[in-house]
Amino acid sequence: MAFKIGKNFHIIHITDDLKALDAWYYDVFSCQRFMPDSYMRSEVRDASLVLIGELCIEPLAPSFHVEGWDNMPLGRVFNRLGRKFHSYAWYVDDGFNDLYRDLRAAGVRCYGTAGVKQEDDEVRGALFTHPRDTYTQLEFVPGPTPGGGGALRDPRFQPGWSPVWWADYHPLQVQKFSHSTVSVNDVTAARDLYVDVLKGKLLFEGEVPSNQTTSAFVLVGEDLVIEFAQPLEDSSPVAQDIVRSHEGIYSVSYKVRDLAQAEEYLAKKGISFSYNDGTTLVTDRDTTQGCVMSFTTWSVPGDPRPDWTEHTDGPLPIDFLRMA
Repeated sequence: MAFKIGKNFHIIHITDDLKALDAWYYDVFSCQRFMPDSYMRSEVRDASLVLIGELCIEPLAPSFHVEGWDNMPLGRVFNRLGRKFHSYAWYVDDGFNDLYRDLRAAGVRCYGTAGVKQEDDEVRGALFTHPRDTYTQLEFVPGPTPGGGGALRDPRFQPGWSPVWWADYHPLQVQKFSHSTVSVNDVTAARDLYVDVLKGKLLFEGEVPSNQTTSAFVLVGEDLVIEFAQPLEDSSPVAQDIVRSHEGIYSVSYKVRDLAQAEEYLAKKGISFSYNDGTTLVTDRDTTQGCVMSFTTWSVPGDPRPDWTEHTDGPLPIDFLRMA
């Protein structure tokens, strides 16, 4: 049976202060939390889950109060790289073990929870890839099924769920999650792995001025677009990120209704910018919790995902900045 990758589960944002990161996401994005701070013994970490429209972020920190935290996979990552976006996770709707077998056939090393190597013919629980084999770590979990499953606690699967409020009534007016960028040395190899093995859909290839890269945008699963970005110059921010932390997740990008309005709102939240070409704002990572974020009015060519908004006639006639 062929596998089917469904909705994004989350993107992990590693930090050294979980409560501060949680509070920051609430302050800037008015996120909806659906898993409170919780401790996972098998990974020696603390984490929560928050929603910004259809996007789920997992703020996560090693459990610094537990002896041996620095010997665990997430602890080693934090000690080596500090605050950063760490990995992607998806729900798998069908064919979980077929996905596992296809990954192994492609030479991708697979692991279970807490870095235990997966060598059985069938997967029990979550499935993780080695980040060097997939340019960043990927996680796959079974999707919601009738009669149970952890995914059923996700508000995005509940009747009546809607991301419209973030698009039309929050001061940022995020129209949708645009894409996440992965820094790579070989954009062709990365593109082919995600298209051929993970059955992603190539949407667009071309140069991206804000990153100074040649990039390939691939829709993976139901709703997550990944930009694989190969630097054009050694001085580009993506090239510098590869030197700093090897290939991996460089940034996340939100599509907004009005860039000037978004800039004014974010500046009021203490966020500064390293780039602004009138279409895309790129943040100074020191002001966005150690990670690069961008806000753009640009649409990925060929993107089939609808905006979250119910309004299509430009900014609403309300001064949202007075609400901030």
